Amino acid sequence: MIERIIENWLTKVNEKSFQVPFCQMLIGEGYQVVHLSRHGSFEEGKDVLAIAPDGVPCAFQLKGANGGKISQNEWSKYNEQITRLVEIPIKHPSIDESKSRRVYFVTNGELDEEVRVQITNQNPDRVRRQLPELGTILKGELLNRFSKIHTDLWPLQLQSEKDLLELYLADGTGYLDKPKYAGFLGSLIFGTEETTKVEGQRVLASAALFASYGLFPFSQAGNHVAIIEGWTIFIAYAISYIEKYKLDERYWQNTLQIAEEAVEMALSNLWEEIRSMQYFVAGNVLVDAPFYRGRLTWLTGFVSSYMLLQKQKNPDFIIEEKFINYFFENQKSFLLWGEAAIPQFLSILWTLRTVGYPQLADRLLFAIFKGILDKTTSKEGIPDPYHNLGEIVLGISGLSDQLREENFAGRSYSLDSLIQLLAKREYRGVLAENWKQITLTHLVEFEPENPWQFCTWHCEDGIFHETMPKTPQSWQLLKEQSTEINVVKIPSYFQTNPTMLLIFLLVYPHRIRPDVIKFLDNSFSP
Repeated sequence: MIERIIENWLTKVNEKSFQVPFCQMLIGEGYQVVHLSRHGSFEEGKDVLAIAPDGVPCAFQLKGANGGKISQNEWSKYNEQITRLVEIPIKHPSIDESKSRRVYFVTNGELDEEVRVQITNQNPDRVRRQLPELGTILKGELLNRFSKIHTDLWPLQLQSEKDLLELYLADGTGYLDKPKYAGFLGSLIFGTEETTKVEGQRVLASAALFASYGLFPFSQAGNHVAIIEGWTIFIAYAISYIEKYKLDERYWQNTLQIAEEAVEMALSNLWEEIRSMQYFVAGNVLVDAPFYRGRLTWLTGFVSSYMLLQKQKNPDFIIEEKFINYFFENQKSFLLWGEAAIPQFLSILWTLRTVGYPQLADRLLFAIFKGILDKTTSKEGIPDPYHNLGEIVLGISGLSDQLREENFAGRSYSLDSLIQLLAKREYRGVLAENWKQITLTHLVEFEPENPWQFCTWHCEDGIFHETMPKTPQSWQLLKEQSTEINVVKIPSYFQTNPTMLLIFLLVYPHRIRPDVIKFLDNSFSP
């Protein structure tokens, strides 16, 4: 069945959607991928640059085959790109221009006979001109190479096959079923007994391909949020595997770089879509109304993380005015729909501080602190971070009884983090004014036993902490606590990639802990 899914996916996918999986396939074969293009004018006919296992630089141009075959007429449209692919040397800091190179035209379909003959006839002339021959990688070869990567990682359990099929056939316009997707990737990555260094590299590359298959319907639908979430979950499980088996960086760095690139491209596409939209209603207006404000908050959290990611990569990056205007136009519509929204608001808050609005950022901090405090001490409480927007909206609308069966009153997973952020910013008066109400709340958090378990969706091993605020509370002790950060349980990868940790928290809001929030706050608000 899995072979048929791969073939079906390969037939339907377009060039942009199979660019990332193609890179992961190369990594699984021992290539070092050094660049993948955003399909801009600067690409010089080269979508992917890589160094082959024998050290030869390679350039690949990827094209989707509409109708399953590239005709002579369609091929003629690519003449300029093919010329640039073959004749312009590879220019990249990791590649020596003076070295001989290989160039390939890659398609998920076949070539008309006339096209094949033309390529064959032109190659001798290229050799005569001391240029590389143009090689081709077509559907049949791709299918064989994709399948070969998976040889040691076929899901052995029927449930894994069932999950893949359900993910592959999902409605790509809806929410990604994150627990199912995470469980599927976890069963792949941790389902193998191979823990050697080289096999670990193949395990991650193969799992990345399965991640692509599971995200296929969302890629086809242009569901950027689901793509962000899916690749972030893959990165999380890869980190978990790396941490558990102490895998050396050279065996996983390339795989994670490509996955990070997939997240960044999806974030960029999300922002491009949002900045061109006049209204943010999805589908039927009447049906979408209950979701509108929560979804707007959710999307803004992701877009804010994209701005911070660009700033992290390039300190000279200037966050565009369009984003600032977008925030001011929509800030009154943001909604604290549950504790899972806290990372979204913090992402917005840290971006506001980055662009020079610290007072506005602090007002937002006051608002979410007071919102969480008031809701936590109310009769109903506020849904904890284990519940997503869809579940909460359905519960509020009376279409689900799940939330009614739980009692959220009097406890909070996020309040302790917010208290410590306020203490760090010297807002003693605000805390003193609200301390009596704060002491009515149980401050709770779950601490995974090991750093690698921090990245799994479900964690069976850990400590559930539940404390009550002290009364009276020493301000000096609270101040000291607000600056103390224990990073032992934060995976080392995230310690060097704070923006990816933020994106992880947007996808895994149930991993919110004071040490994590304080670490991020130090990264974005030193």
